[in-house]
Amino acid sequence: MAHRSDWPAEELHALADLLGDLTVTGGPVDLLDGIEALERIKSAAAGAQVLLAATFADLADTDDVPATGRRTPPRAMSVGAEVARATLASPHQGEQRVLLSRRLRDDLPLALAALARGELTEDRAFAIAREVAHLDPDQRRRVDDDLAPRLAGLGDVRLRQAVRRSCLTVAAEAEARRHRRARADRRVTTQRLDDGTGRLVATLPLEDLAAVRAALDAAAASARSHGDDRTDGQVRADTLVARVTGRDPVTDVAPVRVNLVIGVESLLGDGTEPGLVQGEGFLPAALCTDLVRRASSAAKAALRRLFASPADRALVAMESTARHFDGALAELLDLRDGGTCRTSGCNAAIRHHDHVVPVARGGSTTAANGQGLCERCNYLKESPGWTSWVIEPPDSGLHEVGTVSEHLRLARSTAPPLPGGPSGGIDYSPAERRLASLFTLAS
Repeated sequence: MAHRSDWPAEELHALADLLGDLTVTGGPVDLLDGIEALERIKSAAAGAQVLLAATFADLADTDDVPATGRRTPPRAMSVGAEVARATLASPHQGEQRVLLSRRLRDDLPLALAALARGELTEDRAFAIAREVAHLDPDQRRRVDDDLAPRLAGLGDVRLRQAVRRSCLTVAAEAEARRHRRARADRRVTTQRLDDGTGRLVATLPLEDLAAVRAALDAAAASARSHGDDRTDGQVRADTLVARVTGRDPVTDVAPVRVNLVIGVESLLGDGTEPGLVQGEGFLPAALCTDLVRRASSAAKAALRRLFASPADRALVAMESTARHFDGALAELLDLRDGGTCRTSGCNAAIRHHDHVVPVARGGSTTAANGQGLCERCNYLKESPGWTSWVIEPPDSGLHEVGTVSEHLRLARSTAPPLPGGPSGGIDYSPAERRLASLFTLAS
């Protein structure tokens, strides 16, 4: 087969179509050979994508064009967002892909070659690029030379160990500075999970981590010795909550002031549509009802009516004479957009309430012309060459926004429907169904 150094995008799409129509035939040996070949193709494609992303960034990463406003977004935001849309990723992931692709191409050529040969997966190649982020280019190339003979066959853990050992050998002083910076960057982060729980992660100096672990272990041992029927894990979790908040999660009732949005059918126990904890995610209808009833019995619940269109559970419009979204209008945007950034692929929390069409271009401060965005995506939207508009009609259906990027990549975002509507409950009359669909609970 002749060597091809230039593959037009049309031919690459055609190759993807061929693989998508693959018919499975042959015996076990043939199937394993096919799996191995496809894994090599995946790695080679990832290597080629690294080169394309890095080259695109070189061509598109020109100097920032001065623009009016409080802050001009870095050019990297626009470039990263373009790559994100091409790879079905969030804008932040797009920026990271560009950064890591350039690092692999410029500073880790041997690791990139191993990726192209199928000796590394894309995740492992990017892991190497992340691990050497604190080194200068010359040190990265020395690590690359040191790792090259040992890359093939390494699993995730051994690969990371090999990279860390090489970094400690090649750049001892840089590693010491890195450890000092990491200790200064101690922090606590949270992550919501899909089963009604969440994860709290504390990044601490090792001696503080050891002290926290010892305290939680002691609490678990004490509870076990007193015949507590909770598991050790449950005791540790409850002890952490009690010592941070001062509230015992086992005996105290938590105030339900978290914008729990639930259809009236589910609230009354006749429906199964889940409720939405604003900014966090969905909870089963039965659990939401239980939370509301417990809070109500403790006089810690408040009810509020929100109006939604019956057909598709879209919040009705609200407008303001101010230039900024605040008060009830800002809260309406948070509720309508589900608490997360409206940019396609971005799952960050809403930080800014944005005019889709800027006020300077005649945009109004209305729910129809508003959207919730994270800080990064709001600044990205102001990049030269980016344009957004509201897709009509915004009043009769779910709110939709269209965006076109500098390089003419189109995207469309739709607000999620509110809880409520058809739920498999009892058979309401038409009048009752319409009444129920107009009211949701936010407590």
